[in-house]
Amino acid sequence: MSQDSFPPREPTRMCYYMQTHKEPGQIVRLVRTIKEGSPGSIVLIDHDVSAEPLDRSLFDGMSDIYFIGTSGGYGDFSHIDRLLAAVDWLDDHGMHFDWLQNLTGQDYPLRPIADIEQAISAGGFDGYMQYAPVFPERTPADADWGAGPAYRLCTPFDTAMRFDYSHRRFGMPSELKQRLLRPFMIVNYIQSWFTISLAFSSAGFRRKTTIFNDNFILYGGSFFCALSASCVRYVRDYAAENPDIVKYFHTMAGPDELFFQTVLVNSGKFRISPAGTHYVYFPGGRYNHPKTLGMDDLPLMTASGAHWARKFDSDTEILDVLDRRVRTRADA
Repeated sequence: MSQDSFPPREPTRMCYYMQTHKEPGQIVRLVRTIKEGSPGSIVLIDHDVSAEPLDRSLFDGMSDIYFIGTSGGYGDFSHIDRLLAAVDWLDDHGMHFDWLQNLTGQDYPLRPIADIEQAISAGGFDGYMQYAPVFPERTPADADWGAGPAYRLCTPFDTAMRFDYSHRRFGMPSELKQRLLRPFMIVNYIQSWFTISLAFSSAGFRRKTTIFNDNFILYGGSFFCALSASCVRYVRDYAAENPDIVKYFHTMAGPDELFFQTVLVNSGKFRISPAGTHYVYFPGGRYNHPKTLGMDDLPLMTASGAHWARKFDSDTEILDVLDRRVRTRADA
């Protein structure tokens, strides 16, 4: 479908949906920054019930802040389940929203919130979500290439390990599990029917069949995106109506980087910008975790053109610097 066939989008009300699990003070700081820049927005905080409790009184005096609590996970379908459940919660409670931006408590804006919302509203897209074919060599030339053939979600070796195998997890990854599994990594290099993943603490068995073909291409990219209400409701309904496909994604390593991209792009119903919304830097991180950003990263992140960056810890110096950028519009 050509871009000209889509009508322009109207101005929006944003819902900022956050999956959080630690650093309450940092979460409060992020929420306050969002609300100062977008007083009419909704902030929906989905705090991991297995983590340190989040004191809701910390948000007293801020309007349209709502809380739900679910169990968190890592590198599995739980991130998607939580987001889709949040869409149900918003609809069940009559919360009108035009766009949903998913975040964590360790994200922070790189631009004034009003500028971010204006860019999304005026961009002419239904979503801003990094995506490209996961297997370029298996993708037909006339497919939607999104970010282009130069972009890869991960290395060819990791791509095969993650997506050509059906994975069984040993629970949440941990340093101990990674140390215990490391000696078994040799099996990945001496045969091809079985694989071990340190990053996901899982064992994978080579698949005999796949659900993907030239008409249903596997797409991947960042889980962090800004999507119109129509997009997120479409994915919510698709998941409910296609349990076999959801079950297949449950056996993949890191399906949170695949499901929205695959469902939305293959639908052909939406105009999606593959630029995404986040600056994330993986060199310097460990396993699948991105680098924790600091002052040395400021030139690259601010030059990236991204709306948000992740991840940050409680280093207040870099957040103080970003605050001066983010609040320029409000203080002018």
